[in-house]
Amino acid sequence: MIVSLVTILMIFRGHYLMGGHSWNTADWLINAENVHVRRGLFGSALLRISDTLHVSPLSVAILLQCSLATAITLGVLRALWASPFPGLTALLLLSPGFCLLFWAADPHGTARKEMITYAAMALLLFSTGTPSRDRWVVAFASLLFAFGVSGHIANAMMTPMFLFMAWIVLGRANPQWIVTAALLLPWAAFHTWYPIRFSGIASAMDVCQPLLDRGLNESFCKDAIRVTADNAGSAVDYVAERAYGRGYGAWHLIIYPGLLLPLLYLLGRTNGTRTMLWPIILSVLPILPLYSVGLDWGRQTVMHVTPILLLFALMLLRGRIRQTKTIPTASSLLLLVLGIVWAPKHVFGLDWGMPIELIADLF
Repeated sequence: MIVSLVTILMIFRGHYLMGGHSWNTADWLINAENVHVRRGLFGSALLRISDTLHVSPLSVAILLQCSLATAITLGVLRALWASPFPGLTALLLLSPGFCLLFWAADPHGTARKEMITYAAMALLLFSTGTPSRDRWVVAFASLLFAFGVSGHIANAMMTPMFLFMAWIVLGRANPQWIVTAALLLPWAAFHTWYPIRFSGIASAMDVCQPLLDRGLNESFCKDAIRVTADNAGSAVDYVAERAYGRGYGAWHLIIYPGLLLPLLYLLGRTNGTRTMLWPIILSVLPILPLYSVGLDWGRQTVMHVTPILLLFALMLLRGRIRQTKTIPTASSLLLLVLGIVWAPKHVFGLDWGMPIELIADLF
């Protein structure tokens, strides 16, 4: 996990030195300064922060990305350290579908806004069962999650999983959980409607100009900001042509089972099969529409798998489920090897896993 984090931070450093990545950084700075546009409210908030601090929006975006990746790693390390079943938790989080290993294996998939949701979920791993502490943990995680929902419709789709994890921490009848759900559900609904309503604009320059005014290069606007002018219909046609017309989507007949079967095997070593089965099924349903409008099928699969892994780790940490069967050494070694030799690409296909890719690059 630490090697993956260092790799990710070096990727962010490279983005900063090159003046920002036209996909991975620019997506965070799509703004609604001149026109309403999907994801624009989030970017406008970052511009307010940069203007207040008198620093470049690029610096704010990169620093936020580094902080979120670090928070995810710290949450994972806390879960490994404090879990009553650290071996099971370690094998669980070595899945190539876990965000840290996925990002490190394919840098093009890093720095997307779902990392805000993953960080909010990872913060819940710092809960201890002490009511006063857990209330603060859930409150801060909820604010972070709400911020992420304003930036990407995919984060809104993960609201049920976040609320389920908050329920594990607080309890369903807890007044704070009820208030949190009552606030987050309409917030997520609004930020599902907003990007659909403003899915295409007349000119991407309306989004780019506020960034040019703040010193960024025009080449920064050639990709993520350029496609803000595309509407949902053109996105559906583009995905259909590549995923189905060219057959690239067939990779997922390998990738999805490859990610879920080890998870289900580890779940079978616990008494939590019934408890976890419904979250596994229900968590994928809100994500399914994204496959029709976005080419990032590998990334979207990780949006399903990573919350499940974090929920599983939280359930083990809080004693909601327990390991009841030993994991044979041969099975452990197989899961370890599978976890580090491959990873899904952020679009279609397979890639070297992390850290095998790093070793391969060295030679």
